[in-house]
Amino acid sequence: MNQETIRDPGPQDLAGLFSRLKRHLPLSIAIVAAMLVLAYVGTKLMSPKYTASTQLQYAPAETLARDAGSQAQRSLSDQERDAAISAQLQIVSSLPVAKQVLQDKAVLNNARLREVAKAMDPSGQSVDALASALLANVAAARVGQTPLFTISYTDANPLDAARIANAFSRAYLTVQAQQKAGTEDGGKTDLKKQLELLGQRARDADAAVAAYRLRNNIVVDPTSNAPVDALNDMNNSLAGARGEAAQAAVRGAASGSTVISGGVDTSALSSLREQRAQASRDLAGLSARYGDRNPQVIDARQRVAELDKSVDREMASVSRSVRAESDAARARAASIESSLAQTQGRLASNVRAGVELAELQRQSDAARLLYSNLLATVGQQTTNLAIVQPDAQIVVEAVPPLTPSSPRLLINLLVGFALGTAIALALAYLRERWSQTINTIDDIQRLLGVDFLNSIPTLTSAIDKPRTKDAAEAVILHPMSSYAEAFRSLATTLIFDAREAPTEGGRVIGVTSALPREGKTTTTTSMARVLAMASTKVAIIDADLRRRSVTQAMCPDAAMGWTNALNGETTLRDVMITDQTGAVILPITPGAEKSQRIFETEAFKDMLATLRREFEVILIDTAPVLAVVDTRTMIPQLDSLALLTHWRRTPVKAVRAALHQIETVGGSVAGVAMTMVNLKTQAQSGYGDASYYYTDMKEYYVSN
Repeated sequence: MNQETIRDPGPQDLAGLFSRLKRHLPLSIAIVAAMLVLAYVGTKLMSPKYTASTQLQYAPAETLARDAGSQAQRSLSDQERDAAISAQLQIVSSLPVAKQVLQDKAVLNNARLREVAKAMDPSGQSVDALASALLANVAAARVGQTPLFTISYTDANPLDAARIANAFSRAYLTVQAQQKAGTEDGGKTDLKKQLELLGQRARDADAAVAAYRLRNNIVVDPTSNAPVDALNDMNNSLAGARGEAAQAAVRGAASGSTVISGGVDTSALSSLREQRAQASRDLAGLSARYGDRNPQVIDARQRVAELDKSVDREMASVSRSVRAESDAARARAASIESSLAQTQGRLASNVRAGVELAELQRQSDAARLLYSNLLATVGQQTTNLAIVQPDAQIVVEAVPPLTPSSPRLLINLLVGFALGTAIALALAYLRERWSQTINTIDDIQRLLGVDFLNSIPTLTSAIDKPRTKDAAEAVILHPMSSYAEAFRSLATTLIFDAREAPTEGGRVIGVTSALPREGKTTTTTSMARVLAMASTKVAIIDADLRRRSVTQAMCPDAAMGWTNALNGETTLRDVMITDQTGAVILPITPGAEKSQRIFETEAFKDMLATLRREFEVILIDTAPVLAVVDTRTMIPQLDSLALLTHWRRTPVKAVRAALHQIETVGGSVAGVAMTMVNLKTQAQSGYGDASYYYTDMKEYYVSN
């Protein structure tokens, strides 16, 4: 049968697919278990996070009175309500709401929030970065089809989670009311910035006026009459001071003779003059009465002289006082004159500075006016905002959660199980496709396009407690076991196939494989023994010239072999060795591998003819097809050829190559038999193979 004639896999039922998957079950279980362990360990290593939720109800309220009169309030349809609630959920997760939340100082100073924000802004001070960090952990969802919806926040700290969730609900209501009142957060923010700017400008203008006054020493208002009045007073004072100075000068000039007037005290001088006048009268009277030499006259004359000296001294003192008074009057007049000059200079400077000061004052007044107007506008908006009610209200505030929302061990284990299952399925598929091997009857027919002969089990899987480890000896010790039955079945199939050959006499059956160590020797010797125990005359030819596996297994001490008989060194009868079961063995001695094309010689053909006349079945253990050419040269002499393949080990490509080489010499195989099949494993996953039903048939076999 040409191996290319049957390649259509045909429909694959579910049991077949499951069976193929079970072949990879140990590895799949290991992968799934590893993923479950990783999921468990990962869950334990993950930091717990807590989710707090606040619940709100969507309940549209009346708008401002000025808007209420423009259109009547009407009930919303279900579709409109659904759309409105969806819009509210979008508002919750918007940037304006997050920025409104940051008005809470506790939220703004949250250390974890700032750490997250640093990933977007290294400084950690950007409001947009902080708002984005907030939005990464907030979620809003509707509760079924009800008008209720929740705002949830997730954080490593349950207290912070509840605090921020409540802050979000309040911020949402604030922003929603602002939008409803027409004072959206963006406009409010701009208005606030403008208010701050105008306030700063007004303060700067006032500061500029004050600084200019200090710099130019402007204490009073330049437009007032106070400086002029002060200047007039100083002029009057100067005139008075000059008059007093003139009078003092006149008194000073007259102080040499007679003091006319002034502020100098002259009572002592007047008293001295009166005393001198009296003394002069007394002197004149005494002189007239007593003469010039009278002692009394002399004493009176001395007294007059002393009084003259006293008058002179007093006159000098008065003169000095008058001059001092005159100097003081002149100094005071000079001082007033100097002050008047300074005052006039300052007045002139103030007049010049008053022009610029007036301009600064006008700018300051204008800035204050703008600031006052804008402040009034903001106040009006605040009043409107206080009147407007948002379209939602808080039903249940968030409380700190007692249990973490993540990680969830059960969910992670389910994810690990699903991921492990997916990896196991993918790996099973890759293993199936990467290096395909023979597993079941379906594989032989689907992948090779040849008939299936039989499955040869392993000794330990077919017999629970085998009494020997020798696979060929086990058919003798356990003749009624499924192990021995497998060889009987294979031998029977090959004998029936060989009967179709036109040759007469016994049937010559070859046993080969694509690669070494496929179980050819065990299969050949075991088939020979079960046939011999059934009274069939059977002979075994060891045709593997290089390895001599049959010879080493059954008669390692053989001195001569069938190649020696072909060379005339001995007779064929002399090299035959009879097994304990009655099977006859034709061994090979070392050196036979040196024979050239021995299987094509007439001597080999004559030997087979001789054996056909004496035996019913001649089994030939051949060399692997891909290893040497011996098997292909022997094919014309065979009535049937069985190709063995190691279960789940021999690559399909190797078997295909062996079949191709056999076909190139005009040969064919009776079919392919699987060797070393683990019946217990095959009973679990070998759907489509006879071994799949091993458990059901086990009662028909006896192990002992």
